[in-house]
Amino acid sequence: MSATHRTELFVYYRVRADQVAAARAAFEAARAGQPLRLLQRRDPDPSLQTWMEVYPAAQAGLEPAVAAAMGPFVQGLRHREAFEPLIG
Repeated sequence: MSATHRTELFVYYRVRADQVAAARAAFEAARAGQPLRLLQRRDPDPSLQTWMEVYPAAQAGLEPAVAAAMGPFVQGLRHREAFEPLIG
């Protein structure tokens, strides 16, 4: 398997605290039961939360659909970063 097929995708962005419930529901609907992870950074500003979507290599193709669903909730930009395994 080539490294391209093993690339994991990490996407982070900010969400307003008063939109967390709606944003979380949109993420859950868009991921459609797939094993995507959603993480939250511990931020000092309580009005905004930084979220990170983690896409295993096999699910990276779902990112455009999730991005569209999350678009109304993202404050600023969605930052996309791809990582490949060094070993294995």
